[in-house]
Amino acid sequence: MIQSKLVANSPWPLFMLSVGGGWWLLMQHHLSMGGAAHVHASSNVFLMWVLMTLVMMSTTAVPVLQSLRSVTQNATQLIWWAFISGYLIVWFGFALAASSMQLAIAELNLLDEHAGLNKTLSAGLLVTAGLYQFSSLKQRCQSECLAPMKFFLRHWRDGVSGGLKMGLRHGVTCVGCCWALMLLAFVGGLTNIWFMVLSAAVMAVEKFPVIGRRLTTPLGVLIVIWGVAVFVSLF
Repeated sequence: MIQSKLVANSPWPLFMLSVGGGWWLLMQHHLSMGGAAHVHASSNVFLMWVLMTLVMMSTTAVPVLQSLRSVTQNATQLIWWAFISGYLIVWFGFALAASSMQLAIAELNLLDEHAGLNKTLSAGLLVTAGLYQFSSLKQRCQSECLAPMKFFLRHWRDGVSGGLKMGLRHGVTCVGCCWALMLLAFVGGLTNIWFMVLSAAVMAVEKFPVIGRRLTTPLGVLIVIWGVAVFVSLF
């Protein structure tokens, strides 16, 4: 009886169902495109980036949402959902910016048939993303993701509106942490669902409090090496 009541009062089942449904929709969207048939159509570009970004970043937000649930366990669930709403609003803005970038790049004929950048731009983006792993901005943003309780102690706001404001604040921090890794979708190919699954897994692990920071440096090194290898292959 007590256990069933706790499950009923938990937002996790609905959250996990939503994330799972989002991944299913993203996969169906990729299958419906037939690989690369409509990857440059503006409606498909916007939908793909919105689905991809919101689903992937909801997946990586589990540690901070666990901490928020611990803090608000005896409060209304609306605070928890308001936080998620603010968080996703920021990433929705990122998705719109990224999709606009893709359309602009496509107009310049710099994408291949799988909606990936040509090798020169891919090498540049890889080296940039790899080096960003070592930047002070990445370290500051990641520190708040790795220590969600410290984030809430520093930026706590009461009520549903407070939950929304905290979600917006953490969303900005999360973009600062992950924007470069997200843009690597241009390298892996925007029709490659398995590259997106792998990217989401890597970004999620990078936010785990215990092992996250241990991954950042070797990941940066590997991405830089990847970029150099792509550049060398041009000759």
